[in-house]
Amino acid sequence: MNGLIICAFLSVVQCWWDMGHMMTAQIAKNQLRDTRPDVLAWADSLVQDFNSLTDGRTNTFVEAAVWMDDIKETGTSFLNDWHYTDKPINPDGYGVYINKSRLLIKIEDQGRNINSIYAINQATAVLTNSKTAKNRHTVFKAQMLRVLLHVIGDMHQPLHDTTFWNDTFPNGDAGGNFMKIQIQLKNATFVNFHSYWDSVAFTMASNTTYMSRPLSQSDHEYLDKWSNDIIQKFPINKYSNYDMTYLTNPAVWSFLGFRQAQQFVYPMLQKSNTYNSDYEKQAIEFCQENLAIGGYRLASKLIEIYDQILQNEAKVSIAE
Repeated sequence: MNGLIICAFLSVVQCWWDMGHMMTAQIAKNQLRDTRPDVLAWADSLVQDFNSLTDGRTNTFVEAAVWMDDIKETGTSFLNDWHYTDKPINPDGYGVYINKSRLLIKIEDQGRNINSIYAINQATAVLTNSKTAKNRHTVFKAQMLRVLLHVIGDMHQPLHDTTFWNDTFPNGDAGGNFMKIQIQLKNATFVNFHSYWDSVAFTMASNTTYMSRPLSQSDHEYLDKWSNDIIQKFPINKYSNYDMTYLTNPAVWSFLGFRQAQQFVYPMLQKSNTYNSDYEKQAIEFCQENLAIGGYRLASKLIEIYDQILQNEAKVSIAE
């Protein structure tokens, strides 16, 4: 695995929230730096606009991807539902006859609900609003950029795209948060299933189990190198045959994440709550690729938004 190891299980609560989000943003940054530096400059400027309102840990494009998790520490909860979409995996049809209306609410058009799809669409709408075309820099636009940086990362952790229903979890397992799994370590440790995917599935270098923010120069250099390693392993041209909707449509992203959870993440649990080393290796490979895809999609979304901003500004200029 090129010197990468599974993140320490005893610190699962720390890994994805920082490293996974920052890696997704770093991959997007590297793509934009090479292909659309004008888009990166615009995004960087919006990050800077909001820095005076933060605690100093999210002052760069990469670090700003963690902002939506940071604000939870302040008691800010009104954005909590923006982190996930609870499309149900319900293999036994649980609840269909017991409480049909409840299940129907869960499987209706997810784009109408307050969830991660809504969050990305809302952020896009604010950033491309033609009525504010004269001013690229508002506090709301700066905030919505940070929403994009974070939520697009969340969508590429499959347990942010689903919840599992059965007789043990009649109201869903909250994306694996209510479920415990056993991993094959010396002490047969039981861990939160969601935390397993937040941490174990995203690998870290053997000499770095946690990076404190604000990041040092060496931390930034490390993230840049690691992101380039992942880009080389999963180059964007591998996905060049995808329709553009795969690159910029959050409803498609969420559905694909749901299918990943349905086809890969959960099936082992139907046999055993113990994951072995072979599964862990597959999970690492799986999520390294999702980091790459998430970064490519984030870059593509920012390009789409910035190009729309340029069109809006051109229309205003002509009208004047």
